[in-house]
Amino acid sequence: MSRDGQSAIVAKRTATRPVRTEEIRALCASAGLDVVGERTQVRPPDPTYGLGEGAVADVADQVDREDVDVVVVDDDLDPEQAFSLQEAVGAEVVDRTRLVLDVFADRAATRRARLEVRLAERRYELPRAEARARRGENSSRRGFRGGGESVAAQLRADYKQRIHDLEAELDQLDDRDEDARSRRHEAGFDLVALAGYTNAGKSTLLCRLADDLDVDANDRRHDDLAETAASRDRLFETLDTTTRRATVGDRRVLLTDTVGFVSDLPHWLMSSFRTTLSAAREADAVLLVVDATDDPETVRENVETSLAALDDREGALVPVLNKCDAASDLDAKREAVAALAEDPVAISASEGGGIGGLQAAVRDALTDLETVRLSVPNTDDGNAFVSWCHDRGTVRDADYGDSVDFELEARPEVVAQAAGRAEQLGGD
Repeated sequence: MSRDGQSAIVAKRTATRPVRTEEIRALCASAGLDVVGERTQVRPPDPTYGLGEGAVADVADQVDREDVDVVVVDDDLDPEQAFSLQEAVGAEVVDRTRLVLDVFADRAATRRARLEVRLAERRYELPRAEARARRGENSSRRGFRGGGESVAAQLRADYKQRIHDLEAELDQLDDRDEDARSRRHEAGFDLVALAGYTNAGKSTLLCRLADDLDVDANDRRHDDLAETAASRDRLFETLDTTTRRATVGDRRVLLTDTVGFVSDLPHWLMSSFRTTLSAAREADAVLLVVDATDDPETVRENVETSLAALDDREGALVPVLNKCDAASDLDAKREAVAALAEDPVAISASEGGGIGGLQAAVRDALTDLETVRLSVPNTDDGNAFVSWCHDRGTVRDADYGDSVDFELEARPEVVAQAAGRAEQLGGD
């Protein structure tokens, strides 16, 4: 939902210092909220409110004094805590996960992203709807009959059916995406994904590396082939995947920008975005983009969050320390990344610094190509086949006589196809 123009107070409790609110404030800004105050607290969680009673009283005073619309709690509240806190402060209460979902809903532009957001929302809402039903809220409006537990059971079944239906729709899109990845490999492309903490500069890097601003301009069958790659200073600017062509040395690459990560999101929320994340997990190589303007401890935390989301990836990992033109203390940040992954490539996506070194690192990370010697009759069909090979790999040492003899270097899938087609044409 859009929260543009609403005022908010940020409330955050941690067990240990420091108490940092930069990220939750940035999330509020991405959701359109105007933060007019904050209340932080160092103490164990309170079972009733999450926050301690003193902090709750202070927040209630601020809400009354500033006529605040929303209280944003930088934590995950259970349904009863959220209800109790809302009653105590006299304003809508939004926890961290709900805020992220609001941002996701505002950014979702494709059918896939909208389905993923709806799935995540249903999973979030289920326990809260059950809690409301047990308190006797909304049962008559929904047309349910019976006591609190009976209504809660009916609601649970209703939500689980909706979740099942959304998962089935996404399964169909997953199958299409798998087919698309296979076709792209068979067309000779390596698949490279840009991943990392939100706002690390992935979209800017995509534009820097891309050969053009469009992939398959005449093919609009796939949602991820959008025409522009957004690049703005907002968290979760990219929610839908965006794919571009690039040339890395002698490799033909498709680069895909993926949704940014953020800390402390529950596993069920990230799993709702399985289709988006699969672009990174199933790529031949993943560029893990890290913001070099963050302090070393934040860099470490953000890399940990990103690696956790990518822990079942299939391809090689290339850490990238971005925004180095605007950063200081780079050695400490390099060490923070290298301690968790590998030594990063330092670049500036906005200025272009270090891009040559990054391209070399990507080329080295990709699976080695295969080489095959082929011979086909020098006919129209044979020459069409040679053109097909040019489109999918590198053709070398072509000798034209009664036959066309040449060497093809390409991905294994292309080499296998080429050998079969050459045999069908009567060659070898």
